[in-house]
Amino acid sequence: MMRETAVFIFIGIYFCILLLLGWIGTRITLATREDYFLASRSLNTFHLFMALFASNITSFTIIGHAGLSYHVGYGAYGYVIGWSLFATPFTYYLIGYRSWLLGKKYGYSTQPQLFSSRWNSQTVGALLLVLLLYYTIPYLVLGIIGGGIAMFAMTGGAVPYWLGSLLILSVSVFYTMGAGLRGTAWTDIFQGVLFMVVSVFVLLAVAESLGGFDVITARILADKPHLLERAQAPELNPKTWFSFSFVNSIAVVVFPQMYIRIMAAKNTASMKKVTLFYPACFMVIFGISTLLGVWGAVSIPGLEGKASDDIVPLLLEQHLSPIWVALGLLVILAVIKSSLDSQLLSVSHMVTEDFLLRYFKNIKEKKAVFISKIVLLIFAVTAYVGALFRPSAVLSIAAFAFSGFSLLLPVMIAGLYWKKCSKYAAITAIVMPSLFLHLWYLNILPSWTTFGLMPVVPAFFLAVFLLVAGTYLMPAQQEKDANRFFDVFARAFQEKQTLEKEINVHSR
Repeated sequence: MMRETAVFIFIGIYFCILLLLGWIGTRITLATREDYFLASRSLNTFHLFMALFASNITSFTIIGHAGLSYHVGYGAYGYVIGWSLFATPFTYYLIGYRSWLLGKKYGYSTQPQLFSSRWNSQTVGALLLVLLLYYTIPYLVLGIIGGGIAMFAMTGGAVPYWLGSLLILSVSVFYTMGAGLRGTAWTDIFQGVLFMVVSVFVLLAVAESLGGFDVITARILADKPHLLERAQAPELNPKTWFSFSFVNSIAVVVFPQMYIRIMAAKNTASMKKVTLFYPACFMVIFGISTLLGVWGAVSIPGLEGKASDDIVPLLLEQHLSPIWVALGLLVILAVIKSSLDSQLLSVSHMVTEDFLLRYFKNIKEKKAVFISKIVLLIFAVTAYVGALFRPSAVLSIAAFAFSGFSLLLPVMIAGLYWKKCSKYAAITAIVMPSLFLHLWYLNILPSWTTFGLMPVVPAFFLAVFLLVAGTYLMPAQQEKDANRFFDVFARAFQEKQTLEKEINVHSR
């Protein structure tokens, strides 16, 4: 009883803080699309970092990854962290810098907006919109599933899964609908600091309750030594390891919520600094998740399939005092909610900007913001219904969504860096790899055709091939729009070189 009381008190305080931040944000946020969706492009380095980092840490991090670690051991850390330490920050700048320049110049804020203009093709914009929404919805469902699991386990079943999911979603909808990006950025800062600080202390508390690091390691050696060796886990064979590390590292910048936050940066210097801070925090949070999953394997053995996704809530609930259980729940909720709200806002943003305002151009600014809130609510209800069915393990949902997003990266890079790339090549490279991805996931194509890799890898290189082949077979007919884009880049680089020369002269 004491545990449930502590949990409810902490949850109440946590929700009240979020609602307060949302209420303050609602009073400040203007009824314009630029302010509601992008906070008037005012995110400084700290705001941008916390918005990107918190939005990228999802229930996959603390629920799905811990569930994987439960089965395969410490090798799960490299499985996810792999290339991500370097590739993810690199793609932030690779894609973000040029996208931000174009957004600042022409007012773009979403991928469909920018790349449909790049190729002067509504087809490109429509395809990107459909696929980005299609892959975001399961990712959105993933967050709601994680929240429901955590609330149910940590309250000892007092809050059923359906109600816990509904509570998590309702609070997110409240402050996101009212305050837009400014409100979600503020809550990202609060939640990011909360889970980074408290999670370290929760980890230490779990270690102490299990007898300390030496005792835990001895138990692993005695009971489950295979958790210490990557080679003992079939899931971590070299081809699978390469595949998942590859897709996990390159998909992030394609997430609509991440891309839109980059477009909301105050300046390009903020993006540069973010790439320095990101890897360290990424290492810490996934390290904690890995340790908790492995420790749970020897402390609470016997979980199979989707049940292993519950390991972190179960571990905290069985081994910590009521206060620590409550704090642990807040960490899980903060991880989940910090991405849930940004995903809701991003899908609402894209539907409003890239569908409604494209085909209904006479909608006034204030009405467009109001409509976007209704769209947000519709997606929230749809995702909640999907979460009630809990269709698959968290890791499986994440792997499919990550795969779909990563297949769009070659087109984005080509659009920003290859002036000659044609729209026909872009359209082909968007459609065909996604089609093949589904054929592989549905087992319509035989598994040997992936050469033992995850389907996303051959599909990704198919996208690259189609871009190159399509551009030379179907060359661009009009260069006017491409010139408009690349002239912006040329001026920016020229100004940068001039500034660097001035700095060098003054420093002598």
